[in-house]
Amino acid sequence: MKIYNKIVVGALAIGFGLTMTNCSNGIETEVFGEITASEGGAASASTVNGLLDGVYAEMTLGTSPGLHFIYTAEFSADHVWNERGGLSNSSVFFLNWNWDAQNPSWIRTSLWAKPYRTIRNANFLLEIIDGADVPDADKSRIRAEARFLRATSYAYLFNWFGTVPLRTSPQDDAALGRASEAEMLSFIETELAEAAADLPTTADERGRATRGAAYGILMKHFLNTKNWTGVIQYADLIEDLGQYSLYNVGDNPHRDLFRVPLEEATRAETIYAIPAISANTALANAVMSHSYPEGDYASFVDGSDVWLPNQSISGTKNRVYDFFLNSFDPNDDRRLQIISEYVNRDGTTIQQVPNANSSFKYWPDPNMNTFASGHDYKIVRYADVLLSKAEALNELNGPTGEAIDLINQVRARAKAPAIDLASFGSTEALRDAILDERGWEFHFEGKRREDLIRHGKFVSAKQNHPVDPVPSAGDFRVLWPIPQAELDVNPNLEQNPGY
Repeated sequence: MKIYNKIVVGALAIGFGLTMTNCSNGIETEVFGEITASEGGAASASTVNGLLDGVYAEMTLGTSPGLHFIYTAEFSADHVWNERGGLSNSSVFFLNWNWDAQNPSWIRTSLWAKPYRTIRNANFLLEIIDGADVPDADKSRIRAEARFLRATSYAYLFNWFGTVPLRTSPQDDAALGRASEAEMLSFIETELAEAAADLPTTADERGRATRGAAYGILMKHFLNTKNWTGVIQYADLIEDLGQYSLYNVGDNPHRDLFRVPLEEATRAETIYAIPAISANTALANAVMSHSYPEGDYASFVDGSDVWLPNQSISGTKNRVYDFFLNSFDPNDDRRLQIISEYVNRDGTTIQQVPNANSSFKYWPDPNMNTFASGHDYKIVRYADVLLSKAEALNELNGPTGEAIDLINQVRARAKAPAIDLASFGSTEALRDAILDERGWEFHFEGKRREDLIRHGKFVSAKQNHPVDPVPSAGDFRVLWPIPQAELDVNPNLEQNPGY
């Protein structure tokens, strides 16, 4: 069951008051009323749970934010691109590396405003939880969930923008300046570690915060900040929970990870995901509608997928470059999620033009509601734990048998041939192999930008791109610009250098 069976659909208004709505399956709405942080009396359990729903509601990625989460990371990188349709009006900024503080609007609406609304709602809940009429055990869990969601939002913001204003209370000044890097790191790391202690090991609802989710976000935060000992510590803590493993059932388990009907069956690999729901277009994932090859698509050549009339094929097209498709080992099943030919509705086999391959990683949802699919946004998978630990071990010790074994677990699941320690004579050689492996394993999951940045190749990958190079790509673009609208209302907020 997905957590968003109960979700807040109204905006939170903090200042004069805060109106909460609680929705069952996106249909029935219950209004809990208005309260403020200074209001007398204890908040009821129903109000507190509604407020917690409000924090999760802003943490949802939904149709547009979810696409932006994936697309900003992928279109600015090297493996995929986009053409045609309305989406291309924004994606072109990332493909041409000329985004700025105003364009495209995605940077403000999805990457800046969405996390800060999550933070705002979490701060309000944390302000009242101590005095709420709720059992102490529930208070501890609710407090931990709010802290997890707030700290995860700050981890995203730090990854995308660098240091930002650190808001931890509804009473914070509206014109806060940027925190120091030390303050940001300390807050994210302390909050997630302390929240983990009070989070449950398992949850009945996908998307609910768990101890493994907190460990997973911390592991990825340490990975992207190159705290290698932290990566290993939290990878081991995830392993020690005994809850997670690579999904390895069936002929093509990697493909099955992205089949909506198998999300429960593959749950052991998914350490943290943000759910999507096809029946609710505001909470859906629309990436597959943008990924069909053309409007006349009927099926795969082998018939393993057949288009259904309820599945909308968008005019915009997500494409995969030939050089990336050809980089896979021929036996690697992950290659099969990218197609360069298909059967159209006249029964003709169509070969796509060069560099116009289509990614079918998000295997079409049979219950797709026009463009709206139910593919959860997989934030941390167990494969990431294995490859992150391998990377950290290599950075600390150079190539080792342990690191090679971790990588080979991922490759074996994909039927790719094993690699051997003797092939890697230096840290640099294995580092490059790990970056390649992450590309094959996580392509189109919104991780490519951060992986290239960590490996020092984000800018050079664009400058020297084999198909669409931008020789003028600048080093300052490893961070997104602070949105101009935020600078206009906060005189103490400084722009990232270069913008």
